[in-house]
Amino acid sequence: MSIDLLIINNCPSFYKINLYNELNKYCKIFVIFISVTDQVYNEANYKDKIKFSYSIIQDVQIENRNKIKVFIKLLTIIKKINYKFIIYGGYDLPELRLLMLLKSKKNNCLQSESSIKESIVTGVKSIIKKILLSKISVVLPSGKLQADVFNALNYKGRYILTKGVGIFNKKERIINNHSENYPLKYIFVGRLIELKNIDLLVKAFNENGRQLTIVGSGEMEYKLKKISKSNINYAGYISNENIGNYYKMHDVFILPSKSEVWGLVVEEAIYWGIPVIISNAVGCQEEMVIKPKTGVVFDLKDANSLQKAIENIEGNYHYYKKNVELFDFDRRDKEQITSYLNILNQ
Repeated sequence: MSIDLLIINNCPSFYKINLYNELNKYCKIFVIFISVTDQVYNEANYKDKIKFSYSIIQDVQIENRNKIKVFIKLLTIIKKINYKFIIYGGYDLPELRLLMLLKSKKNNCLQSESSIKESIVTGVKSIIKKILLSKISVVLPSGKLQADVFNALNYKGRYILTKGVGIFNKKERIINNHSENYPLKYIFVGRLIELKNIDLLVKAFNENGRQLTIVGSGEMEYKLKKISKSNINYAGYISNENIGNYYKMHDVFILPSKSEVWGLVVEEAIYWGIPVIISNAVGCQEEMVIKPKTGVVFDLKDANSLQKAIENIEGNYHYYKKNVELFDFDRRDKEQITSYLNILNQ
C-alpha cells in the first residue's frame, strides 16, 4: 500500500475523525489507532463515520493495552505500508518513542498538543525529549504555547503550526442576539473533575450571585451541588448533538481549568456565538481568545482575577460578542488541513 501520510494516534476521537476525513480528500492517508478510547467519549457508531483507511490495534482502553503486543503490531502494519511521512500523535507512549528511534529522521513528524504550561522542559525528562526530537524532521504544535515547548527544548527542525487539534461536530451556525440579556447568563461545559477547577467557579458565583449553568457529570458532582447556592444550576450530561442549544441559551462560557491541553469546548462556545472566559492554563488561549479578542484570560495565581474577568466581559460585552461572531471557522478548519498537507511540500 502506497500512501502520503501514515498517522499514529491514541484513539479515534470524533474531532480527529472529522479532521482526517477532510484531510483524506486531498492526500492518501492511513491512520493507526493504538486503542479504542482513553478519556474521550466516542459515539457507539463512530466507525460508520470514518472515511479513511485505518487500523485499531487493541479493542481496549488505552490504559489497559499490552505494550509489547502493541509495538509488535505497529511494526507488522507499518512494514506493509509504503509511506512518505509518518506522524506521531505525541511522544508519551513508550511504543511510539521506540518507533521514533528506529525510523528514519527524514520521514518522522511529531504532532503535539501539550503546552509549555504542562510540559517538563528541564531535568532527565527533557534530555529524553531532546533525544527523541533529534529523530524528528517536522514538528506540528497545535499553537503558540505548544510551540514554546519545542523552543524550550532547543529544537532546530521545521515547525508547522496546526492551529487546532481537530474539527468538532458542527450544525448550521445560528447566533442568537444577546444584546438585551442582562444580567448575563454563564455556562460551563465539561467533566466534573478536580482538574477542571469547578470549585473555584462555584465559589465565585456563590459570591457574585450571577446565573451559572454547569453542564456535565463526574466524580465531583455531589460535592459541588452540596456547596452551590440556588443561582447555580446543574444540567447533567448533554450529548454533543444537543449541546449547541445550551450554548445559545447563555451569554458567556467559562473554563477555569488547572490544566487543559487545548480546549475544544472553547471552540464550541465561540462557534455558537458566546464570548469566553478561560484560565491561563488553557492551551488554545493564544489562537482562540487572545488574538481574535473573543474573551478574557484570567490568572489562576491571582485570587481576584476571575472576578475581574467577569467584570471585564460585562463591561465590554458587545465588543467581545462582535469578535466572536466574526471568527471564521471555515478558514480555521482549512488552515488545519493545509498544515498537514504542508508536510508534503518540502
